[in-house]
Amino acid sequence: MATTQLSDVFVADYYAALDPVNSPEKTAVYDSGIVTRSPVLDAVASNGQGTAEVAYWQDLDADEAPNISNDDPDDLGEVGKAAQGSMRARTLFLNKGYGVADLTAELANSEPMQHIRNRFGTYWTRQWQRYLLGAARGIIASNIANNDGDMVIDAGATISAGAFQDAAFTAGDAADQFGAIGVHSVVMNQMVKQDLIEYLRDSEGKIILATYLGKPVFMDDGLTYSAGQYLSVFFGQGAFGYGVGTPHTPEELQRKPDGGNGGGAEVLWERKTYILQPAGFSWAGSNTLNQSPSATQYAAAANWTRVFDRKQVPFAAVISGTATAP
Repeated sequence: MATTQLSDVFVADYYAALDPVNSPEKTAVYDSGIVTRSPVLDAVASNGQGTAEVAYWQDLDADEAPNISNDDPDDLGEVGKAAQGSMRARTLFLNKGYGVADLTAELANSEPMQHIRNRFGTYWTRQWQRYLLGAARGIIASNIANNDGDMVIDAGATISAGAFQDAAFTAGDAADQFGAIGVHSVVMNQMVKQDLIEYLRDSEGKIILATYLGKPVFMDDGLTYSAGQYLSVFFGQGAFGYGVGTPHTPEELQRKPDGGNGGGAEVLWERKTYILQPAGFSWAGSNTLNQSPSATQYAAAANWTRVFDRKQVPFAAVISGTATAP
C-alpha cells in the first residue's frame, strides 16, 4: 500500500512550512459549465442499484399532420400518442485513501495529513475530468461505429476552420446549440497560427477568455483520441448530467498503531458515489454492482449507445492529427 514516507518530504536542519506542489493537470473542460447536476441522477445514485433506467418523454411527432376539421360527426380524427424512451445510467462507487506515518509528520515539522485533506477535493475533480474525457472519447467512438460518424469530422493532419464549421453543422439547424469547445494545446496552437482565435480582455487589457466564432474555447491536454490524434469537442448546454449519492461512510480516518513498525500511522479515506451521464447516450457496458467502470472503460465504444436523434445530442467532434501505430 502506498503511503507518505520520509523520502516524500524534504528534511533539513531547519524546517519551514511546506507549500504544496500542485500537479500541472488541468480540469478546464470539467470546470467549463457543461456539467449540470440533475435531481433525477441524484436519485439514481442514491438507489444503490449500480445501474438504472432513466425514462424521458419523446417530443410529439411533427411529421404527423394535423386533422382537417369537417362537419361529419362520424369522421373520427386520428389521435397521436406521447411515447417514452429510456437511457441507462451507470453509478460509480469509488474510494481513495492516503496514508501518513507519524514519524514523517514529526520529522517534516508540518502536517502532511492536513495537506492531504486540503487537496482531496482537487483530486476528485481531476478524476471526474478523466471520466468526462473518457466518456467523450467513448461516445465519439460509438458514434463512428454505430451511427456512421454523423457527429464527427475527420480534419486530417491539421485542424481548419472548415472542419470546425462542418462539425457544428452535423447537427443541421440545431448547430446553434453548441456553447463551448474543448481542444488540445496542439490544436489551440494551430488555431492561433491560423488566426481563428479571438480574445476577450478586461479593462486592463488582460486576456480573460479565448473564443472561436463567439464560443469559449477551453484548452486541455486530456483531449486526445488515440496516439497522435487529437479530439476537439463541441459541447451544448447540459452536455453532461451528474448525480451524487451518499456512501455509507463518506470519510473515515483509519488509525494504525502498528504502522511505521510501531511508530504509528493513519490513513484518510474518502468514498464517492457518483454518476456522470452524457446527454443522449445510454450506458451499454457491464452492470456488475461491485465492479464500477474505470475512466478507460468509459472510453470504450461498446459501452455506449445513442438513444436521441442526432439533432438532440449536444456533441460534435473534430478528429485531427495522424494516428501512430501502438
